[in-house]
Amino acid sequence: MSTPQPDDQRPDQLVLVGPVYLAGIGDTAAIYDSLDDTRGWGKAITDSGLCFTSPRHDVHVAYLPHSRDGGWKITRSHEPLGIPAWTATFSRYTPTEITAAFTDALATCLAAGHAHPWDFGPDQEIALPDDVLAEHGWRTDHTEMDISQYSPDGHAYFSRRDYDVPDHAELAGERRAMWTMYARVDGVNGERWHADFTSCTPLYLLTQTARAFSSTEPVQRIRSSIPQRNLPYVTTTPVPEPDSDRLKSAALARTPHTLPAIPAPATDTALPGPTPPVPFPRR
Repeated sequence: MSTPQPDDQRPDQLVLVGPVYLAGIGDTAAIYDSLDDTRGWGKAITDSGLCFTSPRHDVHVAYLPHSRDGGWKITRSHEPLGIPAWTATFSRYTPTEITAAFTDALATCLAAGHAHPWDFGPDQEIALPDDVLAEHGWRTDHTEMDISQYSPDGHAYFSRRDYDVPDHAELAGERRAMWTMYARVDGVNGERWHADFTSCTPLYLLTQTARAFSSTEPVQRIRSSIPQRNLPYVTTTPVPEPDSDRLKSAALARTPHTLPAIPAPATDTALPGPTPPVPFPRR
């Protein structure tokens, strides 16, 4: 459903916008703040992007602007520098709050030092992403291939593959990942994003990400950074003065363009073509 927007908001105005999944990218620094602040994580800028490595070298968090989806990829191995046990990917337009929820939970799990922190997290919270979405009024739809939960406005969904595929094919991206988050307002045009999680991705990380994905709390954006096509479907409220000037200065100082400069790929290197969008399940 479209929501009429006020016409007196300036493009440079700091606003609170919801829902988060239609808010645009936001301040990408929040994605790796928790890694920078956690002792022992390494950071490197390479030709392919920005990479963070956990103290045990078994988890890698990478910003890959020249990759097929141009976003973030997280992998965890059973041993240092080993074959990945699971991967999570967030495409380039994923709102920062959603990606950051995953990396924050990941950093917390590793810092807690638990022997097996991967199922329910450091607090042993027994919650599933399905439960979180249901609490926020997302409806469930079952098909022969998927179990999907749709946002109340119909512009986002979280799906779980309901059939088996070989682990190696899933990890290599040859077959669909177990879980997918997806949002868009138009099936053909406009900004869209998706996040994919393979079968062994810890439930705690998925649940924390689902909390951010379905949150009803508005997030901060400069109004001009909200995708134009999404404006009729979001609610924006100006941040009250004098907070607006202070927060806007901080937001402008840390934009998606403030990530460390990544060397461009060689001109004779062919980049992968764009990935077809994740199909929106029939209702």
